[in-house]
Amino acid sequence: DAVRDVYEKGLMQGVSATLFAPDQSTSRGMIVSILYRLEGSPAVSGSAAFTDVTGDTWCASAVAWASANGIVNGFTDGSFRPDQAVSRQEIAAFLYRYAQYKGYDTTRGGMAIREFTDYDAISAYALSAMDWCVNAGVLQGSAAKRLNPQSPASRAHVAAMLSRFCRSVQN
Repeated sequence: DAVRDVYEKGLMQGVSATLFAPDQSTSRGMIVSILYRLEGSPAVSGSAAFTDVTGDTWCASAVAWASANGIVNGFTDGSFRPDQAVSRQEIAAFLYRYAQYKGYDTTRGGMAIREFTDYDAISAYALSAMDWCVNAGVLQGSAAKRLNPQSPASRAHVAAMLSRFCRSVQN
């Protein structure tokens, strides 16, 4: 259902005309491109100030837009790493910052995140974002009460998070 939802919204496409590849990893550039499409692919002036994103990089406009609006940050070496697999906590941070950019309510919080056995594995930069995503219903843990914040996010995970975001946060 989530895959169909994000496909019909034009946020995600298949890897071919007939395959979605739900277990394939998702890259940082893909997530930023999805958020860029969610925003309506606005015109971008200038470029992102990342050493590895030039004007001809496949996601250059999306990264420039997301960077200019405080949705993404790069790494300490000045790179963005658009082809690097995105972790679940990175997606949470991107969605949280996108929600702030849009003026959505990002004040939901609580103790629910502390109920997950791997709560301590969440990086400091992503703690507020993960907390908000859990309490807003955007991110759900596994049956083993794990959030897997450092794990790469599959295309199915991304579709589920985006579908929940559009359903529970945007409305």
